[in-house]
Amino acid sequence: MSKLTSIIFAIYIVLGIYFLSLAIQKPFINIDLNEVNGQLVINKPYYPKWAQQQNIAKGDILLSIDQQDPAKNPGVQKYPYIIEAKELSILKEDGTIHTVTITHRDLPAQLFIFIIFPMLYFVLTIFVTLYLWKKNRDNFLTILLILFLLTVSLAYISSIASSRDNSIGILLIGFLIISCLVILIHFLQQYFSYLHIKWPFINSRWLYFFPLIVLCSDFNYVLNPDVRIITANMVLGLFGIFVLCIICILLVSYLQTHSPKIRLIAISLIIPFMPFLLLFVVPKILGRPVILSGEFSALFLLFIPFSFIFIQVNERLLDIEYQLSRFRYYSALAFSISLILTIGILLLLNELESAAKIIGVFSLLFIGILAGFYVKEHLDFKHRKIIFSSNGDYVHNLYAAVNRIGKAKNQLELEARFTHEIANKLGTTAFTIETIKDDLPLSRGEMVIEYKVIQLVLHDTADEKIVLTISNTLQKKELLWLELLSLYFSMFVENLKLIEDLVEEIHHMKVASHTQLPWLDKLLWNIIEKEKTILAQELHDTILQEQLHLARELDVLASNPIIKKERVLEIREQLLDASHDLREYCENLSPPLLDTFGLQVALKKLIQKVKIRANFLLDAQIERVNFQDVTLHLVVYRLVQELLNNAIKHSEATGVTLHLIAIDRGFALKYNDDGIGCNIDEMLESTTSMGIKGIRERVRAFSGDMNIRSMPHEGMHIYIQIQEEGEDKYD
Repeated sequence: MSKLTSIIFAIYIVLGIYFLSLAIQKPFINIDLNEVNGQLVINKPYYPKWAQQQNIAKGDILLSIDQQDPAKNPGVQKYPYIIEAKELSILKEDGTIHTVTITHRDLPAQLFIFIIFPMLYFVLTIFVTLYLWKKNRDNFLTILLILFLLTVSLAYISSIASSRDNSIGILLIGFLIISCLVILIHFLQQYFSYLHIKWPFINSRWLYFFPLIVLCSDFNYVLNPDVRIITANMVLGLFGIFVLCIICILLVSYLQTHSPKIRLIAISLIIPFMPFLLLFVVPKILGRPVILSGEFSALFLLFIPFSFIFIQVNERLLDIEYQLSRFRYYSALAFSISLILTIGILLLLNELESAAKIIGVFSLLFIGILAGFYVKEHLDFKHRKIIFSSNGDYVHNLYAAVNRIGKAKNQLELEARFTHEIANKLGTTAFTIETIKDDLPLSRGEMVIEYKVIQLVLHDTADEKIVLTISNTLQKKELLWLELLSLYFSMFVENLKLIEDLVEEIHHMKVASHTQLPWLDKLLWNIIEKEKTILAQELHDTILQEQLHLARELDVLASNPIIKKERVLEIREQLLDASHDLREYCENLSPPLLDTFGLQVALKKLIQKVKIRANFLLDAQIERVNFQDVTLHLVVYRLVQELLNNAIKHSEATGVTLHLIAIDRGFALKYNDDGIGCNIDEMLESTTSMGIKGIRERVRAFSGDMNIRSMPHEGMHIYIQIQEEGEDKYD
């Protein structure tokens, strides 16, 4: 399947470049001609405003197209139309010969519709397709989505060649239009199966006959142009039927399930399809004048593929409700800004009469601004630590302030840190924090401002309230920063009280030795039992199986009167190997070298063993580290042990690097391999990946930081940093 998708992608690139090159060669002008007394006469220009500017009028006699006899032009011979040209020579009514040189800039409407939009769409489709392919190339839903994107894009781009009477474009456009809808229905069927929703339509595989029928019909049209109208109506009719089927499927399914995921797909498809269907396809089939021409109404279809960026076909979806609300918010902002800028730009250029320019400029601005919002969001998140450390931005500084006050170990220290943050960021010391017991008519987080005095309830209980009083005037952004920080302060107070109560309860349990703490006993028991289960499974799968095998071998030898010495020696070696494995398990449970000779020697011994067992080259650099907390020596050893065991069991790597680095009051551990990698989210959600989960939990237990980067076939990269607890200076 991957080879087929690669071939289709290559075909898309080749055909896309070919069709775009056709558009660039000559401007599309589409002038209708009549034959009068053996002469070709201008009847109706497709771009009347441009024709008026170039002094081309109805009744002018056509003398040449690109300095050639117009009767030899393929478009004139077949229709007659002047489809494309760089130069026209016409005879005016007064007998003068008028030569018109045509460039793409002279026709901004055709420049946008036939060059800029298709080229932009072509490039964006390539990037989106590669993104989806890299995200999850082995998922069939992803492959169908990629094929849908490519066919929609190529159908739109092939309209360039079809409008220029190019045989390849004519042959492909109908086939691609119907194919993209069939692929979409196939995608929906597979997606419904993934969501465990009953499919209310026929099997989509039977629908692939329709694109083949259309292809044969288009081939007949290339050979016999007289069937053009019949072929076009058949394609448009099938298009309308399939679109209505898709809409009915989505609406019926949503009414039955009320699934937000189905609602997202319905909105993404119905809104772009309806203008093209109602304003162009339906009037065309009924033989009525179209309300909006095909090239303009087709612009709405460009929004279809990129709405599927919200759907991550990676065994799960994004938070749909969040994505929809964010998309609506960004779209509303982008729409209003784009509308104002479009009107302003076209007023300056005096081009408000051109519908093509209005739609083109608005669409470009809307897409650009919408994309800019998402890029800004991504950059803000990526550089959040830099942004949040800015002293001038009070709202963004909240992250750093919360991080600092969150390190408090009791309520007094919390209030001290909170006081320091207010004095430092608001630049005032005219405030007090006090605990009151009177009935202040405010609840937690509420603020009142009277006579330039601000009162804010930081925390409240049934008996008392902690109130912040500031005798100073603050700006709106300072008030917002203060309100948000006070909410975190309240949560920290609650958490600290819970911890203090828990510590006091445990202390009482120690004093009253006859009393037990059931939940603590249960937790410790579960941890011990879990470790026992893991050890039992390891011993059962290795040493026990080996011992049973040796017992059977000895039974065979006992029943054989002729015992070969070589076979006995082989069994002896196997027993020694089993004893060696058992010794390793014991050392893994409690490394003897760690307590006797220290961490450096224990790690070197561990690395030597791994180099013997592993199928990869191990580059290990171990710096000498010293900790006040001796438990951290065991933590380092366990982390290195788990990382290397994970590499042996799962990585399939050829090279592994491990660096232990000494830092201030702690250590950093860097691990890299060139193995098969994995999907991080799937690995952490899996119930079988105990190694990495155990490492992560161990790091969290010691308030450390852990960063994992990995993708399928791109290896794994892990960075761990743990520091000993120390006093932070905040005043």
